[in-house]
Amino acid sequence: MRIVFNIALIISILYLPWWLSAIIVITSCLTIDSFYEVVIYGILFDALYATRFGIHGITYVATLYTAIIFVLTSVVRKRLAW
Repeated sequence: MRIVFNIALIISILYLPWWLSAIIVITSCLTIDSFYEVVIYGILFDALYATRFGIHGITYVATLYTAIIFVLTSVVRKRLAW
C-alpha cells in the first residue's frame, strides 16, 4: 500500500492539479502509519513549482503545508478508532 501511495504522489505532483495531490497526501497520511515521505514530496513540489517569493511571503509553502498536514493527520489518526 505504501508503494502505491508513493507512485500515486509522484504522478500527481508531476501531472495532476495541486488539489488532487493534496487529497492524495491527506488520504495517504490517514491510511499509512508514519508516512514521513510526505514531507519529501512537499520539498519536491517546492523544487518544481515554487516561486522566488512564494505564497504568503514564504518560499517553501508546500513543505510547510505537508508538515502541518502530517502532524494534524497523525493526531487525528491517534484519536480515531480504526
